[in-house]
Amino acid sequence: MLIELPQREIGGQLPSWDDLVAQTALARSHATALHLDGARLLESLPFYGRPAAEVAGLFDSVYLSLYKGLGGISGCVLAGEEQLVAEAREWRHRHGGTLFGLWPYAAAGLAGLRLRSPRMPAYVEHARAIAAELSDLDGVRLVPDPPQAQMFHLYVDRPADDLLAGVRRVAAERKIWTWSWTFAAETPGWSVVELAVGDATMGFTPAEVRDLVAEILRRP
Repeated sequence: MLIELPQREIGGQLPSWDDLVAQTALARSHATALHLDGARLLESLPFYGRPAAEVAGLFDSVYLSLYKGLGGISGCVLAGEEQLVAEAREWRHRHGGTLFGLWPYAAAGLAGLRLRSPRMPAYVEHARAIAAELSDLDGVRLVPDPPQAQMFHLYVDRPADDLLAGVRRVAAERKIWTWSWTFAAETPGWSVVELAVGDATMGFTPAEVRDLVAEILRRP
């Protein structure tokens, strides 16, 4: 059984701690192995108010990305029993995933762990402040509202092509790049983008982010 924390496809939502414990306990009662897709596990910890070891301890194996919230080059960490990790290493080699030199990836990941891990609560707090500023914009819905991690989704009453045109216009006029992609939402004519807070976003006040989004939505 695999559980992703946070669940990116629904805006970074997280199950409550009691629900997470119940889900993992149910799996164990059926002798089912548990894997945590914790690519953004560190971003989830402020929501639970618990250390990583306690959350990870509910699972048999844990994956942590080194390049997403931590800003590394690439790669990840896999934690679990020694035999499991040894088998994963063997299968990585069989699939051609072992490079000659991996130390740059490890070094960048270690730097991210040291620098960004302590900043995660501030990222989450900033995401919530930004969401509060955006919540009254016409034609914008937030999922979830308020954010539970340092990311959330914006559903916008614009077709994806129109939204990207606004992104490019703001990039050209104000020299600020916001989103690289948009997706069509389930509602016809609407699109969705992901807003994730990291070091770059921390350089903008919530009001400044609101102004940027409003400018993107402005019809030329």
